[in-house]
Amino acid sequence: MKDFKAVILTVVQYSTLFIMLSMNRLISSIPVLMLVQFSGLFIAIWAVLEMAKSKLNISPVPRKGSVLIQTGPYKIIRHPMYLSLLLLFPPVIVSNLSVFNVTVFAVFLINLFLKMLYEESLLKDYFKDYKDYSKNTWRLIPLVL
Repeated sequence: MKDFKAVILTVVQYSTLFIMLSMNRLISSIPVLMLVQFSGLFIAIWAVLEMAKSKLNISPVPRKGSVLIQTGPYKIIRHPMYLSLLLLFPPVIVSNLSVFNVTVFAVFLINLFLKMLYEESLLKDYFKDYKDYSKNTWRLIPLVL
């Protein structure tokens, strides 16, 4: 059942991302929103470079032999890749506002939070020190969540 749930959450995430990317301009034309997007891109690159120390996985299920990364952005927040998506895509939606785009983004957002919570439950089971790690880091947004 774990694998099925992980597959569904991952497919919904990437399907909604694909829809948003294919139906809209990727980079906002509004300078301040573009700055938000570039900060999201910076966080994504930083997080991927740190995750290269472990076994990067798009699924929420940890791979055998993976290591809990607690450096770089992971020293502050547990889900910097999710944060980067939340910085990259709202400017796209704002720049191309429509009921369809808002609906797709809402599905993406709900799915992302469900995937994040599911992933954390799996990580708590997989890494013995995840509980302590989660006490010392923010889930997604420093000082907020």
